[in-house]
Amino acid sequence: MKRTTYFVRPYDGKWKVKKEGAEREFCTCATRVEGLQIARELAGDSAPAQIIIEKEDGTIVQEWVHSNHSVWSGNKLEHRSGRNRLRK
Repeated sequence: MKRTTYFVRPYDGKWKVKKEGAEREFCTCATRVEGLQIARELAGDSAPAQIIIEKEDGTIVQEWVHSNHSVWSGNKLEHRSGRNRLRK
């Protein structure tokens, strides 16, 4: 099954959440935390899914890969930051 990817990106002092391949953003949030929370909800509804947090220049800051709905408990969350991979 293909993984759905959601991006959380800063833009003009706010944070945008966008699904890969979509023409428009899903929403614009006041904070990064709020954007990540919405991306997690969307990813939970479309697992397997991936969430990528980027800087304004497109550099990846953090990445989460979710295999199914149980990941929100932390059991199957795979967190990647840069080259390091940490499984919780």
